[in-house]
Amino acid sequence: MTDTTRALSFGEIADSYNRYRPGVPAAAMEWLLPDGGDTVVDLAAGTGALTRTLVGSGRVERVVAVEPDERMRELFTRNCPGVQVLPGTAESMPLPEGSADGLLIAMAWHWVDPERAVPEIARVLRPGGTFGVLWNHRDLSVPWVADLDRFTRTARARESGRGGVVQAARSDVVDPQAGFSFSPFQEHHTTWSMTVTAEELVGHLGTDASAIALASEARRTVDGQVAAYLRDELGLTGDRTIELPMDCRCLRATRRASSVIGRPVTRADLR
Repeated sequence: MTDTTRALSFGEIADSYNRYRPGVPAAAMEWLLPDGGDTVVDLAAGTGALTRTLVGSGRVERVVAVEPDERMRELFTRNCPGVQVLPGTAESMPLPEGSADGLLIAMAWHWVDPERAVPEIARVLRPGGTFGVLWNHRDLSVPWVADLDRFTRTARARESGRGGVVQAARSDVVDPQAGFSFSPFQEHHTTWSMTVTAEELVGHLGTDASAIALASEARRTVDGQVAAYLRDELGLTGDRTIELPMDCRCLRATRRASSVIGRPVTRADLR
């Protein structure tokens, strides 16, 4: 994966990631895997949020997880007993050719080298199998959520040593391209919400990549500032809860039967 050091930095906060990251809405899962499947791969599985949804849906016979970070795999094993989890990346999965009916990757495509990952995903999927990607973000079209996001990013910038330069939400991540291996991608949006206390919302915000990049002391400082903002601006303290609007964007494509497995992918194929 690109920028491996940053990608693996999530393991440093594996417990918080496990506790505060959102699950996957059932409607998104039903759209991504309309026919279920015998074997589905959860790629970049983290601590198992997507796998738990897959197993709980009852629509999949077997889930195999692939996750590069050992600390994440340890928590995954606790969260998803009985589910096989393997070390690996999108560019190199320890799975046989044509062994999966579906492969999903949630909130991790920005760590992937698409020129290597797309043919590897095609190798693992059987013809007719489903390749799905999803992003599960706070819904910044809601004014109070956008205001909170701006405040949080400004606080991180002050504590980062970058001279106060605010790091915007990533907008440079290129969607996966079907190339010669897959049918054209279809797109689907699902809006939903999760009920959170102030502590849970502070913890959730602390799992953003720009938060994890901070030193631990700076993270604690920002957490305190965000907690004060939630108290003063939203009246959110103690056991009080709020509905946090979320937007889940999904893409899916079907593995072409006519693809040439193993042919080196080129930039032209990814257009």
